[in-house]
Amino acid sequence: MFCHNCGLKVSSDAKFCSNCGANLREEDIHKNDNEIIEGRGMDRNRKKSGVILPLLIPVLAFSLLVGGLGWFYFHETKVNAKVIALKDSAEELALEGKYEQSKSKLSSAIELRPRYYVLQNNLEVVMIAEELQAEMQDTNALIKDKKFEDAEKELSRLNEKIAKLNGPLFQPIKKELAEKDTMIKVGKINSELDQLKTVDELARKLAVLSAIPSEEGKAVKEQILNRIVQITTTNAETELEQKQFTKAISLTDKGLQYAINDKRLLSLKEKIEQTRTEFELAEQERIEKAMEAAAKEDLKNRNAALEVVGLKYVEDDAGGMTITGEVKNIVSKTVSSITVYYNILSKDKTVLDTGFTTVYPYKLPPGEKAKFEDYYYGVFEDVTVEIENMTWLVEE
Repeated sequence: MFCHNCGLKVSSDAKFCSNCGANLREEDIHKNDNEIIEGRGMDRNRKKSGVILPLLIPVLAFSLLVGGLGWFYFHETKVNAKVIALKDSAEELALEGKYEQSKSKLSSAIELRPRYYVLQNNLEVVMIAEELQAEMQDTNALIKDKKFEDAEKELSRLNEKIAKLNGPLFQPIKKELAEKDTMIKVGKINSELDQLKTVDELARKLAVLSAIPSEEGKAVKEQILNRIVQITTTNAETELEQKQFTKAISLTDKGLQYAINDKRLLSLKEKIEQTRTEFELAEQERIEKAMEAAAKEDLKNRNAALEVVGLKYVEDDAGGMTITGEVKNIVSKTVSSITVYYNILSKDKTVLDTGFTTVYPYKLPPGEKAKFEDYYYGVFEDVTVEIENMTWLVEE
């Protein structure tokens, strides 16, 4: 027989080839063949594993990396969104003046993003705004106490402090500082009104107020105009009593330069002109007789021609009082040149002061009503007003 391995001829009873040493028995051959086959199969599996494993590891690593990056990106995006929301909310709260809440929001955002320096900067800005607001309260207290000089100095310091600060957060504060400046100017003028006794003095303050377009400025301006009307009326009536018609008209015109189209002054001017015309036309004798006849009548007869209706008096915060009312002609003749005299009474009915005002229109036909209005300055307690007397002329 031949060796199945090397092909050398060997004896039939030989167990191994003398040339290559191969096992010549059939069962052993099959066994070896099977082992060889199995070995080759295992080699092939090992080769497959050797190929697959090196490829599988990077794939798994890449998958883990992608998953980790995805989670990290999602987490960071969520944190960023929260930080931005806190930042935006803090800015809105700061603009509303809610500084404590704004600082709390910014602190929470800084904890999440400590290296986001914009948050720290915003926090510092909010703290500066909060400090300015607190200092402004001190200025408010000075204004309230009417310490206008001290308030003016404090306001000047705050304006210097905020001059270099820009941004939307400081704009409302700058606006409020401007309002405080207006309040101080108006307050100073208001506190000086007691010392202003002439129309020229009041007019100079009026010029200052014209540059202050504020509600406070308008209120004081109205008060000054009322005082101009009051002073003008008093001085013009004094001149009229002395028959100084030209001077009385001049005073009235000067008052009308400031209290433009004021009904009280227009009525007073008409009264002066009418009186002067009558005087120049030699009708003064008739007027004097009429006034003398009226003066001889008792209070009841003098009030018989006119009836006071709707007397009102309203005090304001500036220490003044507006007095208004109407009179009605209850006789059959036209009356003119009507003047109402009134008393200012204390709680115990003591007469504190007196005043008078001219009724308009100048002439009052039978059954018609006319108005009177006056402004009394210097009310510092609860008072009442009573009509003491009225004078008029009866038209023939």
